[in-house]
Amino acid sequence: MSKSGLNNFLHEIINREEIKTVLAITQKDLSSFAEICEDSLDSLSILSLEHLDNNAAEPNDLCIIFDDMPISKTQIGLIKNVLAQKILIIQKNTDLDQNFIELGFTHNADIAAAKIYSYNLKTYNNKRGWNNAEGWANPENFEKYRW
Repeated sequence: MSKSGLNNFLHEIINREEIKTVLAITQKDLSSFAEICEDSLDSLSILSLEHLDNNAAEPNDLCIIFDDMPISKTQIGLIKNVLAQKILIIQKNTDLDQNFIELGFTHNADIAAAKIYSYNLKTYNNKRGWNNAEGWANPENFEKYRW
């Protein structure tokens, strides 16, 4: 995977989404990524999965899970519920496509030999125009009759 291509892609997302704190789950050297994002970020935390399971992480604007970390559905659920509302997963193994889709992730991009999946709580479940009192059957009878 091209480090500069991935770094540029991540930097673009950080700038577009106005991200200030990032949690990276990896054992890779992220010094080149840190240099690129030095002016954009207030905080870059790097953890391994052992620290994630020990509740050593604080909530962040974005969580990036790199391809060197085999992550389970339970760990992804912990990240979604507690640590970050925006998540990027970078995976080389394409056998996991269905697992990420089941958890509400969308296939965002392909960079070199890896796929990037994203999750954003704010855009995951958009409000629907029909899901309100006006869209239900007989709204004119609300509060007129006992149902």
